[in-house]
Amino acid sequence: MKKRGVIFKLFAITALFFLLFYAIIMLGQLLFFEKFYQQKKGADLERKLKAFEQYYVTQQWDDKRMSREIALFMTHNKSQLAILNPDGKVKYDNPFRIVVQEEDGHSVKISLSLFNHSDLENLWNANLTLGDKIEAEGLYEDETNDFLFPLVIKKPGVKDIGTLKGIEEPEELDRVSGTITDLLLPGPNQWNLRQGLLFLALDEWFPLSEAHAARLHNGHILSAEWTEPWTGIRSLIAIQPVMRDGQVSELIMALTSLQQISEANDALQLFYVYIGIGGFALILLLSLIFSKIVSKPLLSLNRIALRMAKLDFSVKSPIRSNDEFGSLSDSLNSLSEKLDDTLKQLQETNHQLQEEMEQKQRIERMQKEFMSNTSHELKTPLSIVKGFAEGLKDGVGENKRERYIEVILDETGKMENLVKDMLELTKLETKTIRLRKTSFCVSELMEEIVDKLSHHLNEKQLKVVTVTASEPVVYADQEKIEQVIFNILMNAIRYATAGNEITVRIDNEEDKMRMSIENEGEPIPEDQLEHVWERFYRAERSRNRKTGGTGLGLAIVKHILELHESEYGVANTKRGVAFYFVL
Repeated sequence: MKKRGVIFKLFAITALFFLLFYAIIMLGQLLFFEKFYQQKKGADLERKLKAFEQYYVTQQWDDKRMSREIALFMTHNKSQLAILNPDGKVKYDNPFRIVVQEEDGHSVKISLSLFNHSDLENLWNANLTLGDKIEAEGLYEDETNDFLFPLVIKKPGVKDIGTLKGIEEPEELDRVSGTITDLLLPGPNQWNLRQGLLFLALDEWFPLSEAHAARLHNGHILSAEWTEPWTGIRSLIAIQPVMRDGQVSELIMALTSLQQISEANDALQLFYVYIGIGGFALILLLSLIFSKIVSKPLLSLNRIALRMAKLDFSVKSPIRSNDEFGSLSDSLNSLSEKLDDTLKQLQETNHQLQEEMEQKQRIERMQKEFMSNTSHELKTPLSIVKGFAEGLKDGVGENKRERYIEVILDETGKMENLVKDMLELTKLETKTIRLRKTSFCVSELMEEIVDKLSHHLNEKQLKVVTVTASEPVVYADQEKIEQVIFNILMNAIRYATAGNEITVRIDNEEDKMRMSIENEGEPIPEDQLEHVWERFYRAERSRNRKTGGTGLGLAIVKHILELHESEYGVANTKRGVAFYFVL
């Protein structure tokens, strides 16, 4: 079965939840939004109508104040409003008007209830104020000539404001001119100045049914949805009784349109069809982005854990967020460091164990070699001692006795030196010797060694020439370095041609002391130069019973210099052979 990645799982779950949430919102909007909005609008209208009624009861308004309060209510609530007598006759309705006082003192109220939106824009742009002079042409409501429905309003210097478009203009119009004494204009967001629907509702609702009348007489608000029979326009009607002394003195009737809700809901349903496709794609995209963002640190931690499983603790998690991923990252880094330290300790311990095992095997091997070399090297002198001792026992002549004793003493001395050197070499090879370093001058040490070997130098008529150039002070084990110089110089004496010089050079190379000892004699074959440091080296020039020596001197030199981490070597020169070392 194919393994599903965490990104796919997180994407699928997130997309499913988002789609489910999106579907619930869409269904709720399509099925319940219109009803919810209608109920909310009705409740708001009832509450505000009740507040208006309470304010109206407590105040004594004149006609001017009444018009302004009704206009404010209509503007703020986008509703039509009228104050009725209990029998349904209109007491106050449309408050918007312009009052003009003619020259003879007669005041005429110009109605704005039939203005359309374009005429209202012209009216607002005219910036009419109290005291402006205007002219109006229209029709009086009745013979009192107090209420004019205008066709044209004129102001000097301003475009004419027209109304009642589309009706047949009468041949004779009533004309009014004068100064504005009162002015109440609708706001730009006024829903509808034409309260025709309100009057149509009045005709249909009044006289009230017994149930409606009983509810109003008990002081309860009456509200219901109403549909205009000709146009099918849906509206919400609310009637609030005005109670004075326990009786209904007036009725406040408000009408607000529900048509916009229906039209908006119909458009919304079609809109959701189109937006649903885009919303589905957007949800998938956002789910994918969200799943990658959330899973990115998890995948990073997983890669680090896989490398840790392969014992690679060098990588560190870069996540530094202040959340569970950040805490897990810190814990993983801490675990990586501890495992890395533990692994290094185990490796070091293992390395030490390997070194100890190798050291143990080397010691065992050296012990075997020591026994083998000792038995081999002691075989010849022991045979000589035995032979000469048997001769003494058999009673050799008096003239030979002293010679036999000298040979026996010489061979036993050689055996003693051999055993001494082998023990010294064994200590050096097992690295059980600790150096005791001090500061000293090698040239002074060289003079002491030459003085000690003066007997051997005189026997072969050799001369030691020391050349020193800005000699530095060295920091080393003086006793061991003395043994190194002694062994190299003794080796040079053995193989030097009699009557020549041994040259010792002490130089300063980059604050290091370089010492070389060169004798004049036969060179060492090039293919055997690297073997001169081996114990019991048996090349023809290395050691024989004529020249003497144990065959261990240069091996001791090698190990002492290695303990000092010194550079050393041997090379053939034009005159002979030169040994050198650096401290």
